Amino acid sequence: MNEEKRYEIGQSYIRFDFKANENFKIAFEKYLLYKGKTYAKEFYQSDLLMGGLFFAVELEEGSLKSRLKIFGKIAAGALIAYGGIRAGTDYIIRDSQRITEHIVQDISNDKNIDPSSIKRVERRLGVPGRINRLYGDLEKLRAHRQDLTGNQQQQLINRISKQFKHLVNELDQPELELIANEIRENDIPVQRPGEKKDIDFRRSYAIREKRIRLISEDQIDEIKHLPPPTD
Repeated sequence: MNEEKRYEIGQSYIRFDFKANENFKIAFEKYLLYKGKTYAKEFYQSDLLMGGLFFAVELEEGSLKSRLKIFGKIAAGALIAYGGIRAGTDYIIRDSQRITEHIVQDISNDKNIDPSSIKRVERRLGVPGRINRLYGDLEKLRAHRQDLTGNQQQQLINRISKQFKHLVNELDQPELELIANEIRENDIPVQRPGEKKDIDFRRSYAIREKRIRLISEDQIDEIKHLPPPTD
């Protein structure tokens, strides 16, 4: 899969109350990659994603903050079989949330981790979450258009258009065409995904993504337990 076709489909954010030693941070990065790979294979619907999964871990100093990011590509054809883009991305969002829940549970059960040291957990939804928010606004417009003032309608339309432009930076043309068609059905003008302006947006996004070191499934080794986080 080409680099520009990868985008974030889920993220697990975990913050601890301790400052970890270097040995723990090295092991924890490998641990998150292994757990991410394991649960992604268990929970994601394989036919909703194509081209394999890729992973990245970011750690911040101080009270340890970690982000496990999962990258992939949504299969546009499969979304139709799942009832459309909104329904298909709902499955991906649900599965991303389950991945985070299971990783946090495993960390809490590790003999070297005090469960109370986990101070914050967030299940971040990446591109599927942005698609979900766009469709939420579309549904609001469909259901309440007659009840909204002209200004309220325009604000909602502007937000939908802005959300679509952000997705142009990330999705490929088949998915964009599906979304664009549904937006146009609600009398909202959007430019065609194949126009040069959109292609330039995607190239700039691809350049940003190259700065993240993505790790494929076959590069991830097994690690089941963590060392003590402090000396």
